[in-house]
Amino acid sequence: MQTTRASKGISNTTKIIIALVVVILILGSYFGYQMLTHPIDTIVMGTTDSVQSSLDPSDAYDFFGWEIIQATGCGLVDIRPGSQAGPNDFVPALATSWSSSPDGLTWTFTLRRGVKFSDGTGFTSYAVKYSIQRGIEIANPDGPFLGIGYGDIINSIETPDDYTVVFHLNFPFAPFLSLMACPASYVVNPNYAPMQYFRINYTEGNARASSPMDLGPYILTKWTRVAGKDVEMRLDANPDHWNATGGYPKTKHIIIKFYSDATALRMAIDAGEIDVAFRQITATDVKDLQKKTNVKVWQGVGAFIQYLVFQEKIKPFDDPRVRQAIAAAVNRTAITSTVFLGLAQPLYSMVPNGMAGHQDAFKQLGDANYDFVRRTLRDVGYDENHKLVVDLWYESSGHYASSPDIAAVLKSSLEASGVITVNLHGADWPTYRSNMRAESMAVYILGWYPDYVDPDNYVYPFLHSSGGSWLHDNYASQAMDQLVEESRSETDAVMRNQLYAQIQTKLAADAPLVPLFQSSAWAVTRPVVEGVVLDITQNWRHWLLYKTGG
Repeated sequence: MQTTRASKGISNTTKIIIALVVVILILGSYFGYQMLTHPIDTIVMGTTDSVQSSLDPSDAYDFFGWEIIQATGCGLVDIRPGSQAGPNDFVPALATSWSSSPDGLTWTFTLRRGVKFSDGTGFTSYAVKYSIQRGIEIANPDGPFLGIGYGDIINSIETPDDYTVVFHLNFPFAPFLSLMACPASYVVNPNYAPMQYFRINYTEGNARASSPMDLGPYILTKWTRVAGKDVEMRLDANPDHWNATGGYPKTKHIIIKFYSDATALRMAIDAGEIDVAFRQITATDVKDLQKKTNVKVWQGVGAFIQYLVFQEKIKPFDDPRVRQAIAAAVNRTAITSTVFLGLAQPLYSMVPNGMAGHQDAFKQLGDANYDFVRRTLRDVGYDENHKLVVDLWYESSGHYASSPDIAAVLKSSLEASGVITVNLHGADWPTYRSNMRAESMAVYILGWYPDYVDPDNYVYPFLHSSGGSWLHDNYASQAMDQLVEESRSETDAVMRNQLYAQIQTKLAADAPLVPLFQSSAWAVTRPVVEGVVLDITQNWRHWLLYKTGG
């Protein structure tokens, strides 16, 4: 009998089939593992940020606190994602329509029907009025209602029926819709936010009791802290969200993990522990990650600024000549080129580059203008033999990107004048905030994301004696107050810009603050993540994120 090839061993065809089966099993095992560790209905986000104080709109005045308020709450209007936040970019949220009177003093909103809080209570105009009045009446000195000046803007609120709310203003406030879109204006559940309390605080083991918000796309279902530091949060899709039928949120579960610093966050990216990394990633890591194929780097418009603050009750920083000298010693280009590798811009005004009303007022003092520094400080008694000593504070726990590096460049810049000595002091964010309230830091670095996209929000909260109280810097000027108040009530664009020009000129003369730089925004994700929007609002929209695979 003729012996066939098959009788002597396995055919090539069979070998190919076996090899394919093995490959399929290996790939199936790998992708099965990926689906277990990175399920498609869950996005794991890493950050070095944290909740500054609480998730109560009457109190929260920080980027991350507002991020969670936006995810778990809702306002009357929203800003179209990816837009420039112009007059035509406001879209309905809890209000379906709105109008203003010809004189700009009355705004009327028609509310969405059928919306319910998590406890089954119906949403009505009462909750809107309650939420805004609560913030104004609590008058938290470190919160947004004083910082933005809600009580100065809003005279009274009427609720003619359950689905109509009417705001009567003290003056025509040009960015009123922007104000209504900001998280401080989000509607709280009155049953979880009593009027008499200063704020709703973190309650260990009870996420529901830790937040008064529940009209947003997500519900806060977990919030873990250890020794006062955030460890993990969980957001689960709100089945009763008014826009749930529109497919929001796009991902059912968001898990937020908190990392100690940018180095730890980068390690989590490299290890594949997280799907998204946002705040804070160093410029060096951004440049490096842009070369990788296993991650995606998203970069967007930046309206974030950082600046120096002087504590004017500590001598000699009560003297504007000393403050001007320090402002002239700053080398902004060194910061943006060495710390941020060109991913940030030098800033010469508190109003960001590209925004209406911007003027490079601080350019008149120069960068590293050491002749001016030495001449000015000589007039107040400082020279090479008797140097001005500056205790410069910076945030050290990752709340701001590259803060130690920024402080080091500032130290080098100021000391290069030959007449200034800088002592650096770092503190984690909770301590930093406490020190600021105690008014114990002579010179310190802060950052600012816009509450609402308008130059007013870069002026009033810092320079008006009422709005700027949260800074605790003891700067007060009746002339500045008057200019700021006029700019808030002026609706003519040309006249407004003229007022902002005067404000910025006076700012450079008084120098209570020194603008440093304006940053771009970036995030890093696994390639399967989509829906990241980094626009002028600086809003991080969890509900738009989704994955195309595990």
